[in-house]
Amino acid sequence: MTYIEIIKNIEERVGKFRSYGNIRIKKFLEAFDSPENNFKVIHVAGTNGKGSTSYFLKEILKTDYKVGLYTSPHLFSYRDRIVINDEKISEEDFIAISTEILNKEKLIIKDFGPLNNFEFLTAIALIYFASKKIDLGILEVGMGGRADSTNIIEPKNKILSLITSISYDHTKYLGNTLGEIAYQKAGIITEKGRIVTSNEKQEILKVLEDEAREKCAKIYYTKNLDLEILKSDLGGSYFSFKLDGRNFSCQISQLGLYEVENSLLALYGLYILNKRGIINLSLDEAINRIRYAKFRGRMEIAKSDPLIILDGAHNLDGMEKLLKSLKNFSFGRLYIISSILGEKDHEKMIGLMAKKADKLIFVSLEDKKNEDLEILEREGREFSQNILKFEGLKEAMNFAREDAKKEDLILITGSLHLLEDFYRL
Repeated sequence: MTYIEIIKNIEERVGKFRSYGNIRIKKFLEAFDSPENNFKVIHVAGTNGKGSTSYFLKEILKTDYKVGLYTSPHLFSYRDRIVINDEKISEEDFIAISTEILNKEKLIIKDFGPLNNFEFLTAIALIYFASKKIDLGILEVGMGGRADSTNIIEPKNKILSLITSISYDHTKYLGNTLGEIAYQKAGIITEKGRIVTSNEKQEILKVLEDEAREKCAKIYYTKNLDLEILKSDLGGSYFSFKLDGRNFSCQISQLGLYEVENSLLALYGLYILNKRGIINLSLDEAINRIRYAKFRGRMEIAKSDPLIILDGAHNLDGMEKLLKSLKNFSFGRLYIISSILGEKDHEKMIGLMAKKADKLIFVSLEDKKNEDLEILEREGREFSQNILKFEGLKEAMNFAREDAKKEDLILITGSLHLLEDFYRL
C-alpha cells in the first residue's frame, strides 16, 4: 500500500467513541511481542496542556536520552505525532509498520473487532519506538485516560504520570461533571506510581487522591511550589518557584501564561525522577534547557506589522486561558478569526471571543468539519454586532490585513484544523 492509501484507511476507521476498556489493543500488540514493555514511559493526561507539557519534557531530555514522543492531534502530517528526539517517523517506516499491522489485525477482528483510528496510530508509535530501542517514551493520552489506548503500560515501566489542567471537553464520552472527567484522567495512575498534577480544584483533586490512595501511589502538586510570575510578554515568561528550600528562577520563550503552568509541571516531574535516581539531570540544567523550547500552534507569532498570532485553543478552558494571556501584550484593535468544530461548546467560546474582539470573523474550514457559519454568526451576534463571516480563511485574512493598522493584533484560533489551513496558505 502507498502512504496515501494507509492514511485513507486510518481516517475511515471509527473515531471517538465511549469505551470501557483497552483490551483490544493489548491483545493486538501481543502479536508484536508487546512492544510497550520495552521502554520506560512518562504518561501525560489532562484536558489542556498535555501537548505542551509533553513537548517540554522531550526538549529537556533529548540531549541525554533517546526519547520517543507520541502526541495528538497533528498540524501537518500524521507522522508529526510520532517523533524520536527531533526526527519524525519516516514515510517508509510508517508504511512498513502499518502494513504489518493490517496483516496481523486479521488475528483479532473476529473476537475484538478492528482497531479504531487512534488505536492504529498508537500501535504504530509503540512498535516504532520499540524497534528503535528508545530509552524513554513520552505518551500523551488521546482522550480521557482510563480506557485510552496509551494506558496499557505496566506499572513497572511507567516511571511518572503527569495530569495537566482538567476542564470540560468531550463530555459525551468522559462525563458531564469535573469529577467524572477527572475519574477518566485518573486512570493513568498506576500501583505505587508517582503522579504530579497542576490542578487545584478540590472536586478534581479528591478524585485524583482517591485513585492514588487506592493504588498506594504518591501524588505531588505544583500548587505547593509558591509560583510567582514575574513577567509575561511577547518575549516569553519569567517566573520563580520554591522547591526543597531553594528559590529557582526560570524563563521560557514559549508565549502564554498557561505555558508557565505546563513548564512547571514538566520541571517538577523531572525533579522527582532525578531525586529517585531514575534520570540523571539536575533541576538547574532542566531550567536552562526549557528556556529554548518553542513549538508551533501555541501562541505562535506568525507575522508582524500587523501582528498575527496563532493558537490552537479549541475548548472553553483553553479559550479562557488564551484570552487571559492577551492582557500581557500591548496592541490596538483585536481581530479574531475563528472556526469551531460542531462537537465543541461553541456558544460559550464565541461569547468569550465576541466580548474581547473588536471584530470577530468566522470562516469555514477546508475540511468542512466546522459548525455551520450561519449558526456561528447567529451565536456571535447575541454578544456583539461586530461579527463577519467568510467562506474561507484566505478571504478573511485578506480583509483583516487590509483593515487592520500596524499596531493591531490578528488572532487566529478556535481549532487546530484552522491553523492547518493557515499553514497551507
